[in-house]
Order: sequence, then structure tokens, then C-alpha cells
Amino acid sequence: MIRPATESDIPAITELAFTSGLFPETEVDTVQALMAEYFARTRDGGHACLLDDGDGGEEKPVGVAYYQPVPATDRTWTLLMIAVRMDRQGQGRGGALLRQVEAELGGRGQRLLLVETSGIPDFELTRTFYVKSGYTEQARVPDYYEDGDDMVLFHKNLIKAQS
Repeated sequence: MIRPATESDIPAITELAFTSGLFPETEVDTVQALMAEYFARTRDGGHACLLDDGDGGEEKPVGVAYYQPVPATDRTWTLLMIAVRMDRQGQGRGGALLRQVEAELGGRGQRLLLVETSGIPDFELTRTFYVKSGYTEQARVPDYYEDGDDMVLFHKNLIKAQS
């Protein structure tokens, strides 16, 4: 079941971000700050965080997606985080979360969803996931995250995807 995150989910979201391999453990403060800011302010500004609780018998969430509007654009959004627990990857959980994000945004007439990800070989499956989900690679920014780690930008036009 996919549902909106609650403030009591912050520890589970933080753990999920690291156990999925999305963030290194050195970034724990970054994820905690993002979630604290979300519940304090940014949720009211349109940001959204969804959790996948799995098939019902799960002790902890199996997936998370966080997306936000891009300021000074016409109905453009960015998927800031999508992660699935390692033991549940490859089972369609990430795709279900992504389709839910797209459905929520598309249902509100939003235009574009952007995704930034790493260009290193460890993220090849992630990039393939976005291509299979209908996203198009639009740009690469060399050495964006650090030397040798490019940022790869994907996009999907949500209006065209609905037609």
C-alpha cells in the first residue's frame, strides 16, 4: 500500500535511504534535515513524500518517494528521492512508487517530472529503470557530485504520457 508519509515515519525513511544504497551513511543529517523541513514547512509548499508499506505484513516501509515543485517554472517537478529496500528491489516496488507520483502530478495537470541521478557504473540499473519507465536522458553534467561522478538528468512530459 502506498500512502503519504507521516512525521513518525522519519526514522524509517532515514534508514530506508541508507539501506537501499541511495545515500551513504555519512549523509544521515541530510536526509533527517530534509524530512524535518518537509514536516515543518515544505509540505505546505507542495512537496510530497510517499511510502510503500509493502503487501501488508511488513514491519517497516519497503519504499519511499519524495518530490517537489521546481521554483520559477510552469508545473515542473523534480523527484528528489526514490528508494526501495535492497531485499525488495526488482519486484516492481520502485515502478509502483514512480507511477503513483506521476499519477498524482498528472491528475493535477502538472507538466514535467525531472530526475537527477549519478552517472557512475553503480547506478546503471537506476538509469535503466528510468528509461524503462519512459524517461528520456536530457543532459549530463560532468563531475557534478564529485570528480568522476556525473549528474544525469532525465525527464518525462506527464501531459504527453497521459495521452
